[in-house]
Amino acid sequence: MPVPLAQLPAFHKLNTSRTPLDQWDNDELIRTYLSTIQEPHIQPDLELMRARLKMFRVRMFELDNLRARIRPAVSYDFDRELAAIMYKRKLLLWMSFPIRDLPSEILTTIFRLVVWSSTGADQATQHRLWLTWVCRRFREVALADQTLWNSVWFRDSPPWRRSIAFIERAGTAPLDIRINEKERPQGASEGTSSSHPIISVSQIKTLLNVLLPRIRQIRILVVVLEDMQVVETFMERFSNAGPPEILERFEMHRTGVPYLWPADMSDGSGGFWPLSQWPTPKLRWLSLNGVTIDWNRLPLTNLRTIDLRRLSFQACPTSERWSQLLQASSDVYKLSLDAAGPQWTSQRLGSIRPVHLPHLRDLMIGDMSCLFALHILAHMDAPRVMSLALMTLTGQDYGPLMEMMTGRFPEVRLLHLQGMELNKTDVNVRRVVRWFESMPRLKLFKFSQTKPYILEALLADPRQYRSPDELEVQTAGTAPGGSQEDVRPIICPELDTIYFHSQSEGDLLMLAKGRKELGVPLRRVYMPNTNQMLITPEEVAQIRENVGQFYVIYHMLVTEEEDVIHEEMANSLGLSVRWRRYKR
Repeated sequence: MPVPLAQLPAFHKLNTSRTPLDQWDNDELIRTYLSTIQEPHIQPDLELMRARLKMFRVRMFELDNLRARIRPAVSYDFDRELAAIMYKRKLLLWMSFPIRDLPSEILTTIFRLVVWSSTGADQATQHRLWLTWVCRRFREVALADQTLWNSVWFRDSPPWRRSIAFIERAGTAPLDIRINEKERPQGASEGTSSSHPIISVSQIKTLLNVLLPRIRQIRILVVVLEDMQVVETFMERFSNAGPPEILERFEMHRTGVPYLWPADMSDGSGGFWPLSQWPTPKLRWLSLNGVTIDWNRLPLTNLRTIDLRRLSFQACPTSERWSQLLQASSDVYKLSLDAAGPQWTSQRLGSIRPVHLPHLRDLMIGDMSCLFALHILAHMDAPRVMSLALMTLTGQDYGPLMEMMTGRFPEVRLLHLQGMELNKTDVNVRRVVRWFESMPRLKLFKFSQTKPYILEALLADPRQYRSPDELEVQTAGTAPGGSQEDVRPIICPELDTIYFHSQSEGDLLMLAKGRKELGVPLRRVYMPNTNQMLITPEEVAQIRENVGQFYVIYHMLVTEEEDVIHEEMANSLGLSVRWRRYKR
């Protein structure tokens, strides 16, 4: 095996690089090379390897001395030879390392790092299988560690032999289960096929016969199903299966028709079945998409994530029950309501007693009428929201919603608008200016299908939209000489990053030019690659002239600024977040 390492292939990158010493230890370079060599079939000659390692070490010492003697001159021949030797030496050290002689405890730790650092479900599955294929010792160590197998994605075909084998290998460890009939393994064709059909009622019963006897072990359960009858079967069986004692996260997503959970399949205050007939003391994450539960029989726990979508009014919790859920969830961090929320009440909006939510940082409201959005906001007092998303609010004038939100969320750092309808009237222009002015800490603004007069509010002089009483107070507080009155206030002075798509021609250029003229130019502008056909190269060039940096990124990619804001949100409560990597 060491013989091929004596000479790098002629096409190898280190043989042509101008900076080989900066690249010899590149992880991707080594991965690419290892992928081209054959699997070893015989025991390598360890004595020959050790001799070659000593030779490499001597030559490295000689080359270091030669490079030192010619400084400040540089010899690329010396640099390439030194880089190649260090590169080959590293490979030889790996090949000669007696990993199978390590104690089982250390091997187990290494295996966990391999699996837990995987990118995506397919790679994690592949890594676990590979560990059991190397040798008998690796297989014994891997199978003995239950935590290597307790995270299971059902991405194989029914009857899911591989996934069920993983569950059996997990033994008594807590289970993290994800069932998504819409996800296919890498390389599989999209849509329904003979190898990946929509799950049937009989198949879901078979699957539940394996899962539900282990309900006391289930820690995370994320399910995505299409058929209404299959969803009903799952919810009913899960509800009666037994106490989910360690269940922390429950998600059920119904992807099929009808869009909303039907009113005739609700009892007026939710569904026919509770989430569980038993208490769920550790439940912290509840997400229901196109499916409901009996809200009156949901045990009150301190939820940190509440995500409700696509529910008819009869499938939603009553106003009173909703307030009780919020009061019990004083630590709620994320609240997402998309075509869902508390039912109407006979009380006037001003009579509803809002629940104080001091830890709420992430709020999303979408796909509902203006009056229903006002009704939702009336139930809560959340002054520390830092990420606010208003999605698909169309079909009517949402000016009253902007007025109600003014002053409610002064800590907002990230604002996301998608298709918000607002009639262009003097009253609404004033509303949107006052709303933006009430969010002075806004840093990142994401928008699509947004009216240009909403964007123009970020360029307005807010003094023109203040009431006479406010202007009188401002004048009274101005120092003699009136110098402060002459300084024009800037709306959202910390705003420096924009992410936009699906906008009319000239919208972003108008905003970029205007902010630059105000002395607060945009530092970065992001546009998804899917938007390139909607904007001319000339407009892009003009935008670049008025902003610090302009990036075209992959659609749905989380930007660095957005992730920093989410880290800031978590840090404000002493929570930890997982850092993402970015590709522009």
